[in-house]
Amino acid sequence: MIVFLKVLFVVFMGIASYFISEAIITANLNDKVAKYINKKNEQYYRDLQIYYTKNKKIKVTTKLNILHKLDLLIEKASLKRGLFLNAITILFLCVLSFLISYLLIFNLLKIVFLSLIVAIPMIYLPVIVLKKIAEYNDSKVEKGMLDFLLQLKNYTQIGNDIVYAFKHVKTIEPLQGYISKFLAEINSGVKFEKAIENIKEKITFEKLKNVFSNIEHCYLHGGDFKELISKSYAIIYKVQNEKKARLQETKSARIVLRYTIGFRFSRVFYIH
Repeated sequence: MIVFLKVLFVVFMGIASYFISEAIITANLNDKVAKYINKKNEQYYRDLQIYYTKNKKIKVTTKLNILHKLDLLIEKASLKRGLFLNAITILFLCVLSFLISYLLIFNLLKIVFLSLIVAIPMIYLPVIVLKKIAEYNDSKVEKGMLDFLLQLKNYTQIGNDIVYAFKHVKTIEPLQGYISKFLAEINSGVKFEKAIENIKEKITFEKLKNVFSNIEHCYLHGGDFKELISKSYAIIYKVQNEKKARLQETKSARIVLRYTIGFRFSRVFYIH
């Protein structure tokens, strides 16, 4: 009996030692893993901070770069840049517009200084034309945002792959052109975040810009694109509906105001 108890005690101690040692090893391992993950996270966030700091510096320099801004405006206007249409040709057209305007005005006024002052605004004529085309394209993008996001949501359901979704989505210009250029950049080795920043640079609407910013963060942090796009779709759907309601209200108010003014004028005319 005593022998049996001794054997039982030894077995119990062996089992207890096993579990205690396993707990210690697991705790040490978890601690090492936690330290490793924290170290990697700190390194990741440092790298991310460096990237954004550099990106901000690049943004400042590009904002001050007139040629870059003109090239960007050409892209926003959905015009293909090339040998005969680029920032240099736009600057040339600006100067040409000023010279032609000056000569025409001088032939009428015969006063050099006054002709120069009147002709100066004509320098901006080619840029104004491009901006008007870009504004028209912006309105098209705004109208097509919901359909674009709906397609993205459907394609991200397949495998949570945003690049796959971008490859298959079909939307209106100039947004389709931005997506095509994004895919070309990715295929040529450009980093995802840089390619997304290039799209954001061309987009005017803050809500859509925010969508692409969130896509960038989701890609970097490994988030759920389907959930992200679904929430973005719901937000923009609500915003656009509210905007339509406000436009309808102002339209009704303008109709009533025109009717009231017209009625009063007709009464005045009738009395006289």
